[in-house]
Amino acid sequence: MYIFGYGSLVNINSAQKSFKRVLKQEDFIPVVLKGFKKVWNSIEYILFEDEKQISNGIFLNLQKDKKSSTNGVLLHISQEEFEFLKLREKNYSCIKLNSEDFVGLKTKEKIYTFSTTNKEKIAALGDENCFIPKNYIFLLEEGLKNYSKEFQEEFIKSYSNYPFKIKEGTYKFSDPIQNRFAKDGFKDES
Repeated sequence: MYIFGYGSLVNINSAQKSFKRVLKQEDFIPVVLKGFKKVWNSIEYILFEDEKQISNGIFLNLQKDKKSSTNGVLLHISQEEFEFLKLREKNYSCIKLNSEDFVGLKTKEKIYTFSTTNKEKIAALGDENCFIPKNYIFLLEEGLKNYSKEFQEEFIKSYSNYPFKIKEGTYKFSDPIQNRFAKDGFKDES
């Protein structure tokens, strides 16, 4: 099976935190998904360093839009890896995608992605205490350096409209399990 990544999973260093095996850049297959677009509206509860109040961190989400397409990556995963990714993306819904919706892709394997569908976790313009973490944007931009110039430009174009304030600073997810699989990664527990 495959996972479609359109946010932090395009960054090999970020993705690696959810995998026991060592990922290689060639594991990431650049693709275009038809019928969807990237939007800034997924709320994750985060805590910025040196702050006591939890903020609504705003992250990329996928939204259906028949007239749009968006790029991202496919990563071949095992069932065990899928379970770890579910922990990383625990506040997102796991959605099955149709392989026919990917430009030029020929596969019979299942393809999944994670998207926020819970209306309580979708930010609306004007919502209070909502910030796009600058470090998340940096993580995306660093990850994109490993792809073609065309892929980079298309990806950046797809998210460069920022409907919420961008906030500087290191952050962590308020949920410890999510934080482990998204930020800390697997630790040698022997």
